[in-house]
This record gives sequence, C-alpha cells and structure tokens, in this order.
Amino acid sequence: MQKGFHLVIMNNADSAYTHLAQYYDRLMDVDYEEWAEYLRQIWEKLGCKPKQILELACGTGGVTIPLAQMGYEITAVDISAEMVAAARAKAEKHSADINFIVNSMHNLDLGQQFDLTICCCDSVNYLTTDAELDGFIKQAYAHTKPGGLLLFDLNSELKLREIYGNQSYAELDEDFGFFWDNYFDEQTEICTMDLTFFIKVKDGLYRRVREVHREKLWYPQVIFERLQNQGWEIVGYFQFLTFAEPEGEAERWQFAARKPIN
Repeated sequence: MQKGFHLVIMNNADSAYTHLAQYYDRLMDVDYEEWAEYLRQIWEKLGCKPKQILELACGTGGVTIPLAQMGYEITAVDISAEMVAAARAKAEKHSADINFIVNSMHNLDLGQQFDLTICCCDSVNYLTTDAELDGFIKQAYAHTKPGGLLLFDLNSELKLREIYGNQSYAELDEDFGFFWDNYFDEQTEICTMDLTFFIKVKDGLYRRVREVHREKLWYPQVIFERLQNQGWEIVGYFQFLTFAEPEGEAERWQFAARKPIN
C-alpha cells in the first residue's frame, strides 16, 4: 500500500446510485441538451404539444433541466434520494423551477395526469422483472392524459451483451477512483455491474464502498406486447438520435407510444 494512503473499508454493497450520484455527471459522456432536443423533435413529429411533462427516473436532472429551460412545466421522479438531491442542486444553480419527487416509477400515485411522460437514460433496463416492467407501463398510462405520449429508451442487446458484457473498467481521479466490473448472465439476460468506489475523505484517507447495478435486456417485441396489453398504441421505434428503425449496431433503442383518446 502506498505510504500515506489509508482505507476505511465497507464491504456491504449499497443500493444503486447511493455513491455514484455525486460523480454521475462527471462519468457520463452525454450531451443532455441534444437528448432533450431529440425528445422535443419526436413529440413534435408525432403532433404532441405538451405543457406539463412527467419525467420518471430523472436521475441528476440531465434531461430535466434543459426541458425546464425550454419553458415546460416538469415534475421529475426518481427512486434515489441521492440522485434527486443532486438534481435539485443543479436545478437551483440553473434557476430551473422543477417539482422533484422521490418515488418509484413502477409504484406511483401522483393524483395527476400529464400531457407527456418520459423516461430516459436506459432507466427502464433497471426494471428487471415482469412485474416491475408492467408496473412502469401501467403507472405511465395512469399518469398520461388521453392523446398524450410516453417516450422512453432502452440499452440494446449489443450494448448489454457485448459492450458492457463481461467487461471491466477503471478510472482514477484526484478525489475518487472506481472499478466497474460487469457480468452478463445468459440465462436471466441481466447485466450485473459491480462498482467499487474509493472516495477521498481527507488527505491520505480513502473510503471504499460498493454498489451494484442490474440492467435487464428487454427485447423490442416484448416491449411492444407489454405496451399494447396496457392500452398503449405504438407510434415510434427508432435508433437513438434518429428517426430510422434500429439496426444491428444500435446501442440504444427509442420508443414512443400514445394513449388513445377513446
């Protein structure tokens, strides 16, 4: 061990985003303004003119804040209190007025319907059971006005099986470092991501913590069937950031569904 370097070790794995929340934006190489603009193009193409938007699994507000800055009224939900705290801080910094709520996206009752419901950043992949997926689709339907849209994306088979797959990643910065080890289970088709963080507490002292993320590979046909079973009409299936149908090299699939008026 390097001289002057000490570890405080915590062996139990914490819930997803307990520790990643504070470093999420630094680690994700994402143009959120481009993402928000892409969503706007989708709903305009599909004839939707939303005023009130519900975002499920908002994370640190990467997409939320650009949408709020466009003038939309946003209610943003996430199950992680740490992610919501980070999102609130960013929104305050950008003077964005957003209603943040800590809650699950598959067990939700806001007592309100919205013109548009969105869920970004492969959050639906985190729903690893049939019940959770159906719960998300049901709650999105319940919270969307008739004629409104549901927009969400998924990490593709290529992304989960091969790019994440059984790969390992690592990064070292001045105030923290991490190891990211992936395992794709061919039977369950779930990619488990085991993250170990080394977080600087003070000079020469680091705390080691773990959290585990799991993403389920949901095939498009399964998604179509589940949406239709809950009453949604499929109105879009695109390769992310385009309006073309996904091809084999697509890393992210974008879905659009409409709640019928009658």
